[in-house]
Amino acid sequence: MNKIKKTKGLTFLETIATLAIISGVSLFLFVKISNDSERKDLEKSRRIFQEIFFRYSRKSFYEKKVFKIEIHLVDKKIIIKNFSKEILEETNLPNRLKYEIIYANMRHRIFNLDTTKDGNLSKAFTIYNFGYKGDVQNRIAYYTFQKEKILKINTYLNQNVKNITYENILNYHYSTEGQNRIGWIEED
Repeated sequence: MNKIKKTKGLTFLETIATLAIISGVSLFLFVKISNDSERKDLEKSRRIFQEIFFRYSRKSFYEKKVFKIEIHLVDKKIIIKNFSKEILEETNLPNRLKYEIIYANMRHRIFNLDTTKDGNLSKAFTIYNFGYKGDVQNRIAYYTFQKEKILKINTYLNQNVKNITYENILNYHYSTEGQNRIGWIEED
């Protein structure tokens, strides 16, 4: 009658193994969701920057009006004003990303520019979008036109640019690699 009683529960090793599996799956799902969220935010920010400039460039051309564009990089928003400085539109950028505009060898907290009555921009410049970890992901270059009467915007995706962060973007932008767009692929 000395039979060993069967236990109806998990042993210590079974519990540890179960917790390890649950933790591994949870970590995988967290990373996957975070990466998807970052990818969606980057896509959204590119589309906002492209769409707003195209729309107000065309509007300037057809209506023969000047619009003032303020890009607030810290507050992560774009404000469009008419010539009398009345706010026409305010658009928020994805908040978890960082942005930098390089112009005249400087960084800018607020970048101001105007459209012109012929649909051009008053300044040519580049916007860099940074991912959640602070690494550069996209660059959007705006060119003022001289011959063609169409605003040119080139969007580049980071293909294999390494070690370029928010902190060192100014040096990178004016380097040979930055000027020649080495490691970037143009978005279709």
